[in-house]
Amino acid sequence: MTQTELITIAKVIRSRGNRGEVVAEILTDFRNRFEFLTEVFLQKNTEPPQCMTLDSFWFHKQRVILKFRGIDSIAQAEVLRDYEVKIPKSEVMPVKEGSYYQHELIDCVVKDVQGLKYGIVTEILETGAGYLLKVDRGACELLIPFVESMLVRIDLEKKELICSLPEGLENV
Repeated sequence: MTQTELITIAKVIRSRGNRGEVVAEILTDFRNRFEFLTEVFLQKNTEPPQCMTLDSFWFHKQRVILKFRGIDSIAQAEVLRDYEVKIPKSEVMPVKEGSYYQHELIDCVVKDVQGLKYGIVTEILETGAGYLLKVDRGACELLIPFVESMLVRIDLEKKELICSLPEGLENV
C-alpha cells in the first residue's frame, strides 16, 4: 500500500500501561470508525507502512487507546510513538454533499472565475474561525478562507477550485 492510498485517522502520542497499549490523538471526525477496524497501517515519516491487527480500542477523554496484536510490553509500545494510524482511502466514510475531506482539496488548482490560475492548494489550515486554503503561487503563498461566499465551484474530478476573491486579497 503506498502513501497516497492511505489516510491518517490517528497519531500515536505515547505508550500506556504495561500491556502494550498506546494513546493516540484522534484525527478523524468519525470516532465510531474504530468499531469497524480490524487492520490498520502504521507509518512514521517516509518509512513504508506496516499492516497491524487492531485487537481492541477504547476512548479516554478526547483520545483513543489502541492495542495492537504482537505489541505486548511498554518497550514495544514506546517504539510506536509518533507513528500515524492509517486506513486505505477506499475505507473513508462518506460525507454529505458540499462537504469534503482535506486530502481531496490538496493539489487542486485554484483559479478565478475568468480562469486565471492563483496556484495550487498545498495545505488546509484550521483556525478558530474556520479553514484556510494555503495556495502555493511559486514565489509566495496565498491564504484563502474556505467559505461558500468565495468558492464558486469545486470540481474534484478536475482537481479544480474556482474562487471569487474580494478585490486585493490575492495581493496581500
